Amino acid sequence: MPRRKILLDACVAINLAATGGLEDIASTLDMTFNIAAQAAAEVGYLRDISDGELVLTPINLAQFEQGHAVEILDLAPAELALYIELAALVDDGEAATIAMAIKRGLDIATDDRRARTLCQERHLAEPLRTTALLHAYADAAHLTDTRIRELLTSVRDRASFQPGRSDPELKWWNDHTDNL
Repeated sequence: MPRRKILLDACVAINLAATGGLEDIASTLDMTFNIAAQAAAEVGYLRDISDGELVLTPINLAQFEQGHAVEILDLAPAELALYIELAALVDDGEAATIAMAIKRGLDIATDDRRARTLCQERHLAEPLRTTALLHAYADAAHLTDTRIRELLTSVRDRASFQPGRSDPELKWWNDHTDNL
């Protein structure tokens, strides 16, 4: 059976890369994380500490393509007009991601509020969020509370991510990150 494909926007890709286990997450969830070339271009750096100094570590998504965890996709000609229309409303990465989702019938993962609203307006399935992917991974991998805490701390610190107040998984996140 083929792996499930899900389109990630740049922020979710950064958050998953921040775990240090993107390939394991993809494998455990039996997914391939697709990312539009425009969104991949927006993926920048992780924040790491080395010798007490902040170091920006570049994220190279291409390194994950060989293991089938990530597939970087180019817009098809049939997607260009919709991409241009959507780019007036959201960032290029989100516009390309949403255009691909509409035209290819793929699910999306985004934490971006405007992109999520646009998905709803365009009658797409409710996008997944970083926290939903991490929670599903933690459950499927049978992670201990300590390992979940480490995972979420990495995302928080390395990707500067904090779930929004409307995130359905906020309680799960807070239960595993209290007192940090």
